[in-house]
Amino acid sequence: MELFVELTRWAEYAGTQLAAAAVDEKDAEAVLEHCKALAAVKAKNEKSVTAQKAAAASDEDVKEADAEYRKAYAVRKLTEAIYSGADRKSAVVSRELTRRIGRSDREGRASRWAA
Repeated sequence: MELFVELTRWAEYAGTQLAAAAVDEKDAEAVLEHCKALAAVKAKNEKSVTAQKAAAASDEDVKEADAEYRKAYAVRKLTEAIYSGADRKSAVVSRELTRRIGRSDREGRASRWAA
């Protein structure tokens, strides 16, 4: 039972970390979109939309914001994997506890009728 409680607490902790990582990713995405918009405004003198987008993508602020977004995405994905693993392990222990508790009841009844 102690193992189940500990695994449940770890899953809860990983869940809160996952939520925080998702918020950080959304913030990084918003910053990236803002930087892209500013860079597109700076590149408004380009003749085509493709040229504007290329000029915006080559902007240093956009590159830095993109790197931060990718880092936040990676942290969220790794945290999600940790959370999923802890949650699955907690479920396995829960099923095993249920199985053992249910078995002990049957074993107790069977021993009463044995000679």
